[in-house]
Amino acid sequence: MSPEDLRFEVRSHLYSRPTASEQAPQIRNHLRRRGHEVSDDSITAALVFLEGLTPPQVQRRHSPLGGSLPYWQITSTGILAHERNE
Repeated sequence: MSPEDLRFEVRSHLYSRPTASEQAPQIRNHLRRRGHEVSDDSITAALVFLEGLTPPQVQRRHSPLGGSLPYWQITSTGILAHERNE
């Protein structure tokens, strides 16, 4: 899968759960059920790319209880981009 396709699939997954925030392994498991074999590192790279857009299409959240893996959630801009098929 190309990086562009992976970014689209990751954003699409987060779009389907706009009020939830998920970690990269959870997103990977969802994509695997859809037949895509991808690594946590490639998913994180896609998420960091989407976060780095202006304005960001996803946002990083950290658990108030600690933990090393961030949670990711789609932003309003990401929702609009997905709905406009951008």
